[in-house]
Amino acid sequence: MSDSVAVQFKHRFPVFPLPETMLLPHAIMPLSIFEPRYRQMVDHAIDGSGQIAIATFRGSHWAEGASESLPLRDVVCLGQIVQHEKARHGYNILVYGLCRAFILETIEPEGEQLYRTAKLKPIEIVDDEVDDVYREELRKLLDRPNLQRLDHLESIVQWIDEPELTTLALFELVGCSLFDDSELRYELLAEPSCELRTLRLLSELQRLDRLLKMTDRQSQDRWENGISWN
Repeated sequence: MSDSVAVQFKHRFPVFPLPETMLLPHAIMPLSIFEPRYRQMVDHAIDGSGQIAIATFRGSHWAEGASESLPLRDVVCLGQIVQHEKARHGYNILVYGLCRAFILETIEPEGEQLYRTAKLKPIEIVDDEVDDVYREELRKLLDRPNLQRLDHLESIVQWIDEPELTTLALFELVGCSLFDDSELRYELLAEPSCELRTLRLLSELQRLDRLLKMTDRQSQDRWENGISWN
């Protein structure tokens, strides 16, 4: 989809900040919008290009409640609202990740506008495709018994076998589907090299496989009275 959507980076984009990195390019994220400022943001977005910058707060001050002017991390995922429906207190929307971008400048709310906007610059892509050999390596990893327990495994196997899904897009979807670690997701978002992102995800899967093996070994190695080595 991102290949067919025009992005005018000379314009300012509405900013929707979240406590953690949730969206990567090629993935789809559901959001429930209920705060007045973000209801207004969605109103304006769907009347325009439908594009919003999904940002992440810097630090943990967001937990204290006031988030109007908290600093944001430098990299965002520019998203496209692909579906919206009015709900009782706002909107339910689906956002498709278009591309990575740097925040050049944030503009605080002014006048009747309640939400922040930002000037963005697309992150220069170091390499624009990923060798298909990594696709086969992913398939072999997911065949390992321990990784057969993963959530969304069936969907990922289907994606691997989908010829129209590029290897680049496949690994973006893997990053969003298998890993909940927000720091890892932000690192993947901020990394301009497709190959380095792919290698990082394969490494994380190998690490997870080792951890599951260790867990299984410990659970089998028990005393006769049922006390484990832990």
